[in-house]
Amino acid sequence: MSLKSPEPFIVSAPGKVIIFGEHSAVYGKPAIAAALSLRCYLLVVPSPDPNNIRLQFPDIELDHTWNKSSIPWNDIQNYVKFDAKDQPVPPPELVPEIVDQLSGMLGGFEDNNIHHLACFCFLYLYVCLCDETRSGMTFIVRSTLPIGAGLGSSASTAVCLSAALSKLGGWINDPHVHENEATPKQDIPDLEFIDRWSLIGEKCFHGNPSGIDNAVATHGGAVMFQRSSVPEKPSVRTNIRTLPPVKLLLTNTKVPKSTAQLVGGVGKLNNKYPSLITPVLDSMGSLVQEAYRVMTHPDFGSEETAILRELVNINHGLLVALGVSHPSLEKVKMIGDELKIGATKLTGAGGGGCAITLVNDDVEETVIHQTMLEYERQGYESFETSLGGKGVGMLFQLVADDEKFSLERFCNYANRLEIEAALAVENVPEWKFW
Repeated sequence: MSLKSPEPFIVSAPGKVIIFGEHSAVYGKPAIAAALSLRCYLLVVPSPDPNNIRLQFPDIELDHTWNKSSIPWNDIQNYVKFDAKDQPVPPPELVPEIVDQLSGMLGGFEDNNIHHLACFCFLYLYVCLCDETRSGMTFIVRSTLPIGAGLGSSASTAVCLSAALSKLGGWINDPHVHENEATPKQDIPDLEFIDRWSLIGEKCFHGNPSGIDNAVATHGGAVMFQRSSVPEKPSVRTNIRTLPPVKLLLTNTKVPKSTAQLVGGVGKLNNKYPSLITPVLDSMGSLVQEAYRVMTHPDFGSEETAILRELVNINHGLLVALGVSHPSLEKVKMIGDELKIGATKLTGAGGGGCAITLVNDDVEETVIHQTMLEYERQGYESFETSLGGKGVGMLFQLVADDEKFSLERFCNYANRLEIEAALAVENVPEWKFW
């Protein structure tokens, strides 16, 4: 294996929102999640010292360097399994022996859980996908996704790391599809490899994730998923890779919520009034099937987006019936309805958190900005974004002095808008996808 440092490159992966089927998914009904144009960006550049690997995450004030020689490579490699093609195979669960070997490299992070989890995810993927012969690199993560808002920020980070380390390890081919080119309908082996390893990264963050967030971040478009009624069987996942971008307004109420309490509340309601609540859950399942039919229409256009807006309104009403809305979410919907910007529903567990608005085709930008100002006055934060679109992609250095690949420039983007202006997929035609 070569010791030569690769040229700098950037990886990006989208966040996600659940569009249809929250809560009913707990009862074995299907749900649909879709990619957001809000994304995570990872810059990978050679380290000044080829023996060092460095992880920087300016948005959470993380900056840590490890010497590669401190990694117990021989002990760890005994637990990394390879398939018939000599590619590393992700295990069903985190390997306890690898976790133990890495624990000594995570000292000092105990007082900051988010730093600990980010470093754990990075190191676990690094030791499985790279080896000691790889020249030291610096990894800098920037995100335009609100962290901890149920928008898949950890999954998009895990996908970026999985893709970058898979490239450095020589396990995947470079992408070559441009943003404006059609997305292949069939599964792509390189994406499947990234997806499977990113799920391992998500397990470092969350223990037992569903795999939906990283699937959306990897493949883009949307994903319909359904839990198996048999605990031993995996969830059923259907990629909707060809969903084109749909204009969306995302509003974070900043009201904290407890997903466990909200899920438990629906369970109590269902136990108390099964003849009333079960039909609501069944209706949500039927609604998701209808949404899937619309979203996979071969000529998806304005007629289909109009149907999706109707389904958004119906789904929100069903969630209200389950008791998982919140005055802040109803305020978001009321303001959006008054200004006629589109169809609004809560997304995720409810009880606070975020709402999404599928924007009407004929809404003027001035009205959208008026709505966003009104949300700001309420103490909320809104993002103009889009639903669907591409999944994980890479941007390669074209000229030696390209500022996009400057470590200092990348770290010093002041906010989400500066990052998007410089790096967003729709602003930089050189992005490539699988």
